[in-house]
Amino acid sequence: MPSFTSAGYRAEPVKTPKPSRQKEKKPRKKRKGPGRAAVVSVCFFLVALILSGGILYLYLTTRNYATAFLPGIYLSGESLEGMTYEQAVAKLKTLETQNLGEFTYTVECEEDAYSFTGEALSLAYDTSATLDELYLLGREENFLKRFLTIRRLRDNPVFAQPVLTYDLSPIEPILEQIRSEYTGEPVDATVSFDPSNSAPFVYTDELQGLHVDVSKVLKEVEAAVKKGTSGKSIVETETVPAAVTRMDLEANLQILARITVPITGDPGSADNAELALLQLSGRRIPPRADLSFNETVGMRTEESGYVSAPEPAYGLEVSGVGGGICQASSLLYQGALLSGLEIKERNPAAALVDFALPGEEATVSDQGLDLVVRNPTNYPVFIRCRVYTDNNIKTACLELFGQRRWTEIRLRHETEILTAPAEPVYLLDKTGSHAQYQDEHVLRNNAMDGAAVTSVRVFLDAAGVESETETLSEDRYEPLPTCYWIGAQLRPDAGT
Repeated sequence: MPSFTSAGYRAEPVKTPKPSRQKEKKPRKKRKGPGRAAVVSVCFFLVALILSGGILYLYLTTRNYATAFLPGIYLSGESLEGMTYEQAVAKLKTLETQNLGEFTYTVECEEDAYSFTGEALSLAYDTSATLDELYLLGREENFLKRFLTIRRLRDNPVFAQPVLTYDLSPIEPILEQIRSEYTGEPVDATVSFDPSNSAPFVYTDELQGLHVDVSKVLKEVEAAVKKGTSGKSIVETETVPAAVTRMDLEANLQILARITVPITGDPGSADNAELALLQLSGRRIPPRADLSFNETVGMRTEESGYVSAPEPAYGLEVSGVGGGICQASSLLYQGALLSGLEIKERNPAAALVDFALPGEEATVSDQGLDLVVRNPTNYPVFIRCRVYTDNNIKTACLELFGQRRWTEIRLRHETEILTAPAEPVYLLDKTGSHAQYQDEHVLRNNAMDGAAVTSVRVFLDAAGVESETETLSEDRYEPLPTCYWIGAQLRPDAGT
C-alpha cells in the first residue's frame, strides 16, 4: 500500500509470490473384518429375534385367558382366574345356594304370622349382570393389550359381589290383608232423645278403632334381602279412641234450663202456642249449629192447624192466623238465655205484653221476623216441651239439655218506667163497630205505662260470684194513653 512522506508518495516494493507446494496423496490402507452392511444385518436380526421372543412371551402369557377370566378377578372373595364362563356360572350357582338357599322372612301382626322363602321372593343371583362385565375384561383386545390388562389387574385386583334379583310383590297382598284385618275406624257413642219419656236419653257405647302401619315392612324386607340374611318384621297395632264416649255424653247432657209458665190469651191463642211448642219438642241443635224458630215451626196456616187469634205483640186489636205463637218463641228465648246459648236474631214486641217480662219476649212472624239461637258447645242441645191442661188453663213447660258451662245464669233488667199520658185519646169509630153516636164513649184501652229496658245476662261461677256479664238488648216500649171510641152519628132525638 503506498505511504505518504515529505517527498511525496512512495510506492510499496513489489513482492514476488512464492511458488505453492502441493501435498502428495498417500493411498489408504484397507481395513480387515466385516463391512458396515454385515453389521446392520446382524442388528436387524437381533432386533427381530428379540421381538419374536417378546411376542412369543406375550402369546404364551395370554393364550390361556383367551376364553377364560383374567387373573386378579374375584367374586365374593374367590378368584375366577382361568375359569371359563360356564365354570363361573356354576361357581355363581354354588354361591347362590350357599348364601340364599336358607333365606326366610317373617311378618307378624298380633297372632298372625306370614313367612316367605327366598324362592317365593324370586331371590337369586343375576348371572349376566354379575359375570358379563367381569368376563369382558381383556376379552375384545389383542394379546398385547390383554397382557397389559393382566399386569394391571395383578396390581389392582377387581373384587366383585353377585348382583341380586328379587321380587317383593308377593308381600304386598299380605300387607293389604293385614291392613284390612287390623284397621277400623272408631265409632262414637251416640244418644237418642225421646221427649215423651221421663228418662229421655238412650245411649250407645263407643267403639275404639284400630290402626296398623305397614309402610316400613317392604323397606325392612328389602334391607334383609340385600344382606342375604333372614329376618322378621313385627307390625304393631294401635288403638284409635273414639272422639265421643258415652261417659262424655252422660256428663255433658244435663238439664240447662226448665221454665214453666201459663199460656195466656183466648183459647185460639193458647192452641196456637201449644201447637208451636209441640213442633219444637224433641229438636236437636247440633254442636256449633243454629236453630231457627220459623224454619222449625213452619208456616202458620190453617192447613197446618193454626187458627186466627189476637196478636198482642204487634199492638192492640191485631189478629191473624197463628196469633199467640209469640208465647212459644218467647219461652224458647228465655230458655236459650238461661242455658247459655248464643242469640243470633231476636225482635222485641211493639208494646208491653202480659206473657213475658219486658226484654224477655221474642216476636216472630212468618213474614220475616225470626228467633235464631246458636249452640256454641261441642255437644248437642235438646229441647223438650210439654203442655198441661187443668181447668181449661194450659201450662207450658220447656226444658233444654246440653253441656253446662256455667254454674248458674241469671237475667237482670235495668228498667225505666215511661209514664202514660194523663189526657185520654178519642178515636172516631166510622163503622160503628164499637160506638155509634157522638155522645157515646166506649173504652178502647186503659192507659198503659211504657218502659225503656236494658237486659243483661249474668254468669255465676261455682262460688256464686259474677264472673261475666253480657248486654243482651236495649228495648223501648212506648206508653199508651187511655183511649175511647166515639160514634160518628147524632142520636135521633138530639134535635128535639
